Amino acid sequence: MKIKNLLATLAIAAITLTASAQSGHDLQDDGLRGTVKRVDSKLYEAMYDQNDNVARGDQLEHLITEYNQKGFRRSQTYLSVAEDVIFRTRYKHDGFGLTTLEHVVDNQDRVIGRTYYVYDADHTLVEVYVEDAERQVESRLRLHHDAQGRIDQRSYNDHVNEIFRREKYLFNANGTINKAVIYDRSKQKIQEKRWEYDAQGEPVSYTLYDYTEAEPEMFVTLYVREYDSHGNWVRCTEYEVQGDRKFPTYTTERKIEYF
Repeated sequence: MKIKNLLATLAIAAITLTASAQSGHDLQDDGLRGTVKRVDSKLYEAMYDQNDNVARGDQLEHLITEYNQKGFRRSQTYLSVAEDVIFRTRYKHDGFGLTTLEHVVDNQDRVIGRTYYVYDADHTLVEVYVEDAERQVESRLRLHHDAQGRIDQRSYNDHVNEIFRREKYLFNANGTINKAVIYDRSKQKIQEKRWEYDAQGEPVSYTLYDYTEAEPEMFVTLYVREYDSHGNWVRCTEYEVQGDRKFPTYTTERKIEYF
């Protein structure tokens, strides 16, 4: 994947894991509890070993996120498997503590992209857009909120500001997302997603209904998590369900440091 496409994907992914409006407190927006200083996250392939236990395979990704004592993100560093810096993002916040800008720099500290966060008069996040190194807009993400302040629609716009994807959300009574319906550029429904959650509010199952083929398909992913004493998960294994069996696909391990 080209860097500029990766930057756009990462910027969008950063706020697609929750349907709540940004609080301006990065730890809360990242789903973390307590006075977190640093999260060192590594993604591995997962598989069953000869004893039918889940084994850790090759490392695929490595991400380090650092926070200050106010709970704001200081930086995120993306590392290669060889532990070389691929690129990092540095955050700026306004007087209310809201994230306003990310500078993305390469391993020589040269700016290769920028992500801007736009808020309305009530300090609610309404738009995110990504620029490349030449200050050309690569993509825009526009957000709509319901009366409870939850993000109930996301519109993904291309570099010419045309919507190519729209997601609409329905909620459970506790505010977690129950269902997302996805539409393409021609406003045709192409996917539907559903989630179930554990007591900590983290997904334990994710079901994707894909309508892009003549015969609709269904894909089910299960998540098994381990938590630390603060209530933050430190290990998450994903399983792909096939018939009445499940197969491990990925394991993410997080080392979390606290102030």
